[in-house]
Amino acid sequence: MGLDRKHTNENGAQGGKVLVVEDDPAVNRILRVCLRSAGFDATQAETGGDALRQLEAMLFDAVLLDLGLPDGRGGDVLKRLQDAPWPRSPVWVVISALDEDEAARRYGPIRGVYIPKPFDPWEVIRTLQRLLASRDGASFGEPSLA
Repeated sequence: MGLDRKHTNENGAQGGKVLVVEDDPAVNRILRVCLRSAGFDATQAETGGDALRQLEAMLFDAVLLDLGLPDGRGGDVLKRLQDAPWPRSPVWVVISALDEDEAARRYGPIRGVYIPKPFDPWEVIRTLQRLLASRDGASFGEPSLA
């Protein structure tokens, strides 16, 4: 049995600091609300360019990335995540309306977790918790749905 502790980032967020890269305001909002309910510190970016700027300026524990962004730079963000030189690079989950094969055809190998839209936001939270726990050697409890 693993430790029942939560990851805490330098800002004190229990689940860690997450960058949500999503241009759909409704999807962005529900992800941020669920992330915050689960103890994550959620920041948003609506374009790939904005996400790249934020990734340069701040350290994130995780990134939720929609590939189909209005500026067409979702693939650039994915490549940046895949090639991250940091010793503690963020974990990432790709969310997209494309099926996984089409996404791989357009953007190359995803090399990470892929969740197609529509999705259950709590599935995304549990996936992030598992990825962070695996990276950090910790174990997370399930998020409260209350």
